[in-house]
Amino acid sequence: MFFTSKEDTAFFWKTLIMARTDDTTFGYAYPSGGWLAKVRNALSQFSDIFSEFDKYVAPAYHHDRCERSVQMRLYTMHKREFVMVFVAFFACFGLGIFVGVAGPPITKTTVVDKSLLLPKTNSSNGYKRDIASGPFTMRTPTMTTYSQQLWVIAKLSTENTDGEIIDKQFQVSVSISGLTEDHKPVAILDSKNNNRTRHLKCEKQACDEIIVLHLGFLDYTHYIITVHFYGLEAFHQRYNIKDLKFYVSSCLNNYKLRK
Repeated sequence: MFFTSKEDTAFFWKTLIMARTDDTTFGYAYPSGGWLAKVRNALSQFSDIFSEFDKYVAPAYHHDRCERSVQMRLYTMHKREFVMVFVAFFACFGLGIFVGVAGPPITKTTVVDKSLLLPKTNSSNGYKRDIASGPFTMRTPTMTTYSQQLWVIAKLSTENTDGEIIDKQFQVSVSISGLTEDHKPVAILDSKNNNRTRHLKCEKQACDEIIVLHLGFLDYTHYIITVHFYGLEAFHQRYNIKDLKFYVSSCLNNYKLRK
């Protein structure tokens, strides 16, 4: 391209500059939504990130379907096997009942009569007086390693011929000593510190049992127990206590060591 004059050259460069200016000035621009669009965009990105961890946080029931590559096999039982299972179950059940019925009892009871407890006296009046008061000294049977608790129960019978029901209040005092391996007594409970009130209920000649002592924890193989009654002298004079027995019972429970 040739220009014949300086005016033509100047006009050409001016037109070119204006064209470039127009190209940079005029064009298409994307509209901006402002801060609301930015918030929506941020929430959308957060939702996408959370969806990646959703299957690890709270997996659905169908997520592990692809991991179930091993098919489960169902085993069927024949009639003979089904009957044998029931026969074995009832056999074990019956054996347990038999062991429970024919096995050793849970409690072991020893009966001690008054004649073995009262001191020997030459007078019959002294013997009759002592049966209403005592003292009654007894030695318990051997407490095995399985003996857990100990009860001493007294039962009286009278010569009452009346039809009235008797309810007599009296006091019971108990002293306890444990025997060591060297047969030396160790004082556990003094009678002065253990005085309890009991009720003697009788109908005609039979009287209800009286709980004299209950030990919930045993440390010794043998115990020496001394029992005193207070307040039965007048009752004895009127109704005449003809028999008195003590029942020493022990409960077989958990394994415990004895001194």
